[in-house]
Amino acid sequence: MLSAFYIFSSRGDVLVKEKYRDDIPEEYVNSVISSVLKNKSGSNSPCVKSNGIQGFSIKRDKITYVTLSKTEISTLVVIQFLESFYSLLRNFCGGATEDHITKNLLLVYELLTECVDNGFMKTTNTEQIRHTVYADPVMTKSNPKYEVKKPGPFGLEKVLVPNSAAERPLVKSRSQQIIKTAEVFVDVFEKLTAHFNKEGQIQIFHLFGCIQLKSFIAHSHQLMVSLEDNLKQETLKGLYFDHYEFDACVDSKNFEKNRSFVARPSQGEIKAMSYCLENPVLLPFRLTANIQGSEQNRDCDLILKLNCNLPIDVEALNISLHIPVSSATRNIMQQFSKFQNSAEFIRKERKIIWRLKKLPGQEEVIAKFKLIEALQVPANYLEMGPVSLEFEASNTTCSGLHIRNIKAEDPSGKPVLIQKWVRYVTVAQSYVFEI
Repeated sequence: MLSAFYIFSSRGDVLVKEKYRDDIPEEYVNSVISSVLKNKSGSNSPCVKSNGIQGFSIKRDKITYVTLSKTEISTLVVIQFLESFYSLLRNFCGGATEDHITKNLLLVYELLTECVDNGFMKTTNTEQIRHTVYADPVMTKSNPKYEVKKPGPFGLEKVLVPNSAAERPLVKSRSQQIIKTAEVFVDVFEKLTAHFNKEGQIQIFHLFGCIQLKSFIAHSHQLMVSLEDNLKQETLKGLYFDHYEFDACVDSKNFEKNRSFVARPSQGEIKAMSYCLENPVLLPFRLTANIQGSEQNRDCDLILKLNCNLPIDVEALNISLHIPVSSATRNIMQQFSKFQNSAEFIRKERKIIWRLKKLPGQEEVIAKFKLIEALQVPANYLEMGPVSLEFEASNTTCSGLHIRNIKAEDPSGKPVLIQKWVRYVTVAQSYVFEI
């Protein structure tokens, strides 16, 4: 049983507030919300407890969703409800950013009314709710274009489509519930965790991925999705996963045999498949470091060489390296082997942030930093590193998973012509090098 529901912006402003019960004093409410937003515990726990009050939260698209309860409720149940409500907003508003929410407040409150009744969580099923919603969604401005793949005469071909192509409402109003274009958007997201020692040997590796479908075809139709191993490695006999699971709407009985599954998704967005790998297949980056002291003064040179192991036709974008340095470092001088590089020294945090706009696959870049007055005592060497790397790579996966084909059929088994869009995104969750 929920006492209140809030949606906060990235600045902490209240976008949506709904109070269901008066069983929590206002000062306790503010205390729990403050703990959630500021994360005082220093962890990413989805549940904060204070004065007998439970505060549950998730953060998506820089927006924080918070529910409060004085009744003991399973954390898993509430977090799943918040995740489902977030997906519901994306389906009905075309997205769940601050812009989408503020322009569609009436629609958001309508959805919330259907999902929560006097504090009791109800359905978040898109098909059940869409017939009770009357508010028209307000479209936001189009975002920049991104690259996807679509079938062409020579196989899958890269094309540019607006970033908002898949981010549009399912229906415009209660009276306009006919989908004019049969389209299916497929996003393959992968997040990497990799930790390397000083010798460059991998100590920790974890890959989490998911296949996300957004369907604009009739609910009664089914989608057949076939996968392939795009790396073509001899050591891999087809795709291998340490763990995988499917959504309830997916029939996976043929997955082990031919790496395909059948989905009967509701119109909207679903996470059709989630999977994990514990052994490295493709490591997108390698970093080597060399620290050279000076006999004349207390300065030292930090030389970093970053190698991109992605395929030659793929670029890594928005790369940033966070490089802890000695607390004695007063300033830095920098030199790079390529253009479109920049570095910032933040003395209070004793670190350098090295940024690259992009780095093509199979290329390397070298950065040389002179750290002024960095080596006051021998112990200053121990303060160097570890280096954490952030990046985004499109149109590639580190597991080798690729979509081979997508087909649609109506209830009678007759093929349905659909427009298919496939996008691959790989990002670093925790990519760390000791130096």
